[in-house]
Amino acid sequence: MDLFLETPQQQAERMLRQQQRLMEMQMQGAAVQPPAQNAAPAVSPAGEVGPGAYSVQQDSYAQELAFDKRRARRRRWAQRLRTLAMIVLIPLGLAAIFLASYALTCILNGASPSEVLQHLTALGQRLGDVVTTIRAGWES
Repeated sequence: MDLFLETPQQQAERMLRQQQRLMEMQMQGAAVQPPAQNAAPAVSPAGEVGPGAYSVQQDSYAQELAFDKRRARRRRWAQRLRTLAMIVLIPLGLAAIFLASYALTCILNGASPSEVLQHLTALGQRLGDVVTTIRAGWES
């Protein structure tokens, strides 16, 4: 992936912005020295190296790299949330499917709505008994 592709219009806009920043810094009286990590020798057509040259490629690459790190961090968090959601939602979905099929089976066997409610209540009590038995075994 080439991060340095620019259209001629983008290059012209970038150069204009850089010139405006330089002019603003000169107007404020600040010393115009680029940061050390972005400094790169600029070669003039005669082959001479400029002392305070600034590498636009390094700056744009640093920005792209920072953006990529933020995007990777967001992807990791999203993946963790999806995993957590699956851990929680799959068992809940299976329980809902089980309860729906249990109620439909009771209805198909001719149970009235009050009888279906009684069956579901009895199922809940049996589940509570199982949980109590498991806790008792765990504590001892």
